[in-house]
Amino acid sequence: MLSGLALLLLVCLHMRVQGKLRSQSLGCDEYLGSGRVVDKCGVCGGDNTTCRLVSGVFKHSLSKIGYHKIVEIPEGATKINVTEMVKSRNYLALRSRSGRSIINGNWAIDRPGKYEGAGTMFTYRRPNEISSTAGESFLAEGPTNEILDVYMIFQQPNPGVHYEYVLPSEKLVSPQQPSHRPEGK
Repeated sequence: MLSGLALLLLVCLHMRVQGKLRSQSLGCDEYLGSGRVVDKCGVCGGDNTTCRLVSGVFKHSLSKIGYHKIVEIPEGATKINVTEMVKSRNYLALRSRSGRSIINGNWAIDRPGKYEGAGTMFTYRRPNEISSTAGESFLAEGPTNEILDVYMIFQQPNPGVHYEYVLPSEKLVSPQQPSHRPEGK
């Protein structure tokens, strides 16, 4: 009778351990139940103190129809968000430093959707509801594996484009915006 009770206790203990194992997830450190997750900079168990948010607004007035570079996104960037502040007839475009068009390149306007580039997946959004005032955007988790250039395909006055991304502290840089001067100066 004692061996039957011991066996029952072992089965109960085994089931309890198995249940705990199933309910625990693997942390980014590959330890079961550690609870460690990757922070915004890609550091396992990090607390976001090793990264820096880079953000700005491109507000320059443009005069020539066409592609105008508005910001450079460095290699290693995560949490990328480029958003037109108000809907306009302008389009955002994205190109890799190697010259490959990722979104809206070569005078072709892409449909909203997912586009792969620079080692990450970009979600391109272009609200088309008549009542919507939201501008178009593209977002990506990153990290990028090369420098990216963001362009505006200018057709009407610039409503402003907000951009932001996160960089690990060893890649601290200020956003590289081209200088825009009125023509003839």
